[in-house]
Amino acid sequence: MTVPFAVQTEPIVVTQALENLHGLGNRTIDFFVIEWYEASKSRMKKKTRGGIDVLVEKAHRSALEDGDLLYLSEERAILLKIKPCDCVVLRPQSLQEVGTLCFEIGNKHVPIFITHENEVCVAYDAPLYQLLLSGGFRAEIEERVLHPSQMIKAYGNKSLK
Repeated sequence: MTVPFAVQTEPIVVTQALENLHGLGNRTIDFFVIEWYEASKSRMKKKTRGGIDVLVEKAHRSALEDGDLLYLSEERAILLKIKPCDCVVLRPQSLQEVGTLCFEIGNKHVPIFITHENEVCVAYDAPLYQLLLSGGFRAEIEERVLHPSQMIKAYGNKSLK
């Protein structure tokens, strides 16, 4: 027996993103909205935009991605949505400039994201933005979604496709 969502008392438990092999058809689509820095959390509980409690309880630290399918039933699909945020966006002109940027930003222990367009992005931080401007870099502030797959790590980076 299926419990209607309106009277559901227990949260939907998500242990990993699902593969969307069949499309969503005529299902009601709801969104589980998170901040970029929450994508790698192994445990969090929030309501979807539609008011449904969802508990994410992952056994691994691999990050969820924007658009991941978290739940699928005959009536409903819940998709992950990463909120856009203000970002400092830089468009380096050489490999040396990329290295210098990553060194300067890395010294601040701020996560660095490299987009498919070879842009360097970080979540907006006023002191870092001023430091980059004073260092002669052309930095712009834009609203972006920071995708976990584009975050540079000290080791184990996957190639950007």
